[in-house]
Amino acid sequence: MNKDIIGSAAQGVVDEILHRIKAGTLTSGQQLPPERVLATELGVARNTLRKALSRLEAEGHLTRRIGAGTFVRAAVNDRMGSLPSRFRSASPAELMEVRLIIEPQAAAMAASRATSEDFKAIETAYNNSLTAEGLGEFEHWDAQLHLMVFRATRNSVLIDYCQAINTIRNEPEWYALKKRSLTPELRRVYDRQHGALVSALRARDPEQARLCMSKHLTTVRDNLMGVI
Repeated sequence: MNKDIIGSAAQGVVDEILHRIKAGTLTSGQQLPPERVLATELGVARNTLRKALSRLEAEGHLTRRIGAGTFVRAAVNDRMGSLPSRFRSASPAELMEVRLIIEPQAAAMAASRATSEDFKAIETAYNNSLTAEGLGEFEHWDAQLHLMVFRATRNSVLIDYCQAINTIRNEPEWYALKKRSLTPELRRVYDRQHGALVSALRARDPEQARLCMSKHLTTVRDNLMGVI
């Protein structure tokens, strides 16, 4: 497929996404923003964006999962390759146990270590989650919020862990669980819990951030496990 077939605007999108992948802004297994969000961000029409995504998928840079979204394809030699594979073989209950052990402490670390840029990224993800339309868009910004918290820890192992978790969160089994459990009422609960977490982080209160993350993940676990 050559540039003339998809047009210059779509080729510009292809080039930009490839640049982000090579620069590490988009990492292996990471979900791209929903089409509506990405098209607005890149300043193109959605049909132009779809042409670019189709080309990137055909060339092996992206993979699309029906009902879940579009993801950066994991490289064969990716250092994260074994971690998502191991998580994939675990049950949702096992993964939630691990999340409840690790993520509250990561939130406490983030409260102490976050920079002004970290707070800006965290609040952007949170605000976008509040206005997200539909499950796919909400899940994208929910995952981004958690990832931004982990990036604020300045700990590469913890960041790798969160990226692996975000990859698994969009597996068909997990997505089906979330689709059945995430009612409008529960989403409002998640919004409030996310807001409390962001406030604790902004206040640089490690203990409150830990408690907020623990409460949120307990709610997530109870609702996911309740629909199995």
